[in-house]
Amino acid sequence: MSEYTNIEIVTPLQVLISREIKMAVLPGLEGDLGIMLKHTPVMTLLKRGVLKLYDENSKIVEQIIVDGGVAEVKEKGIKVLSERAEFLSPSNKQIIEERLIDCKKQINNEDKAISNIAKQEEEFFSFVLEKIN
Repeated sequence: MSEYTNIEIVTPLQVLISREIKMAVLPGLEGDLGIMLKHTPVMTLLKRGVLKLYDENSKIVEQIIVDGGVAEVKEKGIKVLSERAEFLSPSNKQIIEERLIDCKKQINNEDKAISNIAKQEEEFFSFVLEKIN
């Protein structure tokens, strides 16, 4: 029997990741949550922060920044729904910097909806860059 649990991180645009892991640490609204196989079912709100995925040797294999959201934990899996999520990786830095520049260009858009979304994304991408550096 496998001692791994599946995690799926979903944004409105994509399934960012779907894989088996030994443990996940989620940035819960009231503190970090460590989740492993057969965890008690729970739904919880997430804050903006780093979600860490671990292998069988307790080594971090992936770090993903989520912009808040909700996590549903079941006995055999974790599903994270977040408005925005990005891999925390130095190789991702240039892409994030380019997205940040695009957001800054849209902040002064006459359409308030576009301007508000650009502000939210600018805050998120700035947070991601801060964590990468």
